[in-house]
Amino acid sequence: MAPVKVSGAVVAAAAIFMLSSYCYWSFFSRLSEKKKRKENLSMRNGLVDAIGNTPLIRINSLSEATGCEILGKCEFLNPGGSVKDRVVVKIIQEALESGKLFPGGVVTEGSAGSTAISLATVAPAYGCKCHVVIPDDAAIEKSQIIEALGATVERVRPVSITHKDHFVNIARRRAKEANESASKRRLRSESNGKHQEKTNGCIVEEEKEPSLFSDSVTGGFFADQFENLANYRAHYEGTGPEIWHQTHGNIDAFVAAAGTGGTLAGVSRFLQEKNERVKCFLIDPPGSGLYNKVTRGVMYTREEAEGRRLKNPFDTITEGIGINRLTKNFLMAKLDGGFRGTDKEAVEMSRFLLKNDGLFVGSSSAMNCVGAVRVAQTLGPGHTIVTILCDSGMRHLSKFHDPKYLDRYGLSPTAIRLEFLGIK
Repeated sequence: MAPVKVSGAVVAAAAIFMLSSYCYWSFFSRLSEKKKRKENLSMRNGLVDAIGNTPLIRINSLSEATGCEILGKCEFLNPGGSVKDRVVVKIIQEALESGKLFPGGVVTEGSAGSTAISLATVAPAYGCKCHVVIPDDAAIEKSQIIEALGATVERVRPVSITHKDHFVNIARRRAKEANESASKRRLRSESNGKHQEKTNGCIVEEEKEPSLFSDSVTGGFFADQFENLANYRAHYEGTGPEIWHQTHGNIDAFVAAAGTGGTLAGVSRFLQEKNERVKCFLIDPPGSGLYNKVTRGVMYTREEAEGRRLKNPFDTITEGIGINRLTKNFLMAKLDGGFRGTDKEAVEMSRFLLKNDGLFVGSSSAMNCVGAVRVAQTLGPGHTIVTILCDSGMRHLSKFHDPKYLDRYGLSPTAIRLEFLGIK
């Protein structure tokens, strides 16, 4: 059979066809990508809709040092600057839906800072006011931020949670007082708008009792972040699923510190329900009893045993983490173990991340990263470990990021690399 001759015109036509097909595919591929990018950049409906769906980033320095993929969930990018934005939204939404809170009401909370800032940020979006009670040894910039956001700040001395004047217990009382005040106003309103009495033929207006809250307040609601399981649900329904989606399910471990316990509980329970092989760990600051509870089954600290506790409930410069009681939120956690972190490790870690990754983090975020390295050392290279970058260092300037303050307690950073965690 004679070979088939292919003319130059046929070759040219084939080439033109292939080129046209490629251009057609390339054009619509780019169009599809552009559409996807546009959808990702679509407008969000107000401040509340902008909370959550935070980026999950690779912490390059820690990943390269450990041989693991260490990822940080950038909760400091929420509108209120911390992971607590999620909790506040869930608490307020559930309170409004249940009728425990109404627009015009005041939300009260006892907070060392971040939850209070989130409340002051988010409450106005629901038409509510905010009253926070804060220990007077918390970083001063936190109360300044809260006041600048329009909330009422009540600073009190730190005492045991069992004391009636612990900042959380005072916040609970303030909600009750707001409800009583609103109830009395409603009763007066039902009596033609003002409660009056006749004396000697004259109309005398009843003297109003002094109140911390204005006449426009419709009632009070105590957020109760430690015991309100809306905290846990915010992370079980939000943070956990986001981490699972962002890692495409390729995650070996999760680690975080606990204050209220909501983040650790919600994320750990969701991840382990998706894959029981995902290991979840606690990292605990000095003086907190949670490490002992997780690893030994009892709430016990050397400080308590030796009677060396200071005026604080736990002896640490970190804020918002560590506790000596089991909250309802923490009890929801599913944990495989725990690690003890130190203040010096947290300080060193914060400076290491700033120098090597450009990450300016707060004390709890730094402690979480200490925990991530500990988990990497335990599991060995080749694992994917996720932690939470709770807030930035901007609200820790007067203590955790103040050289003079650190020097006073012998916590000035000296490390070159990660030798403080045994990595040369």
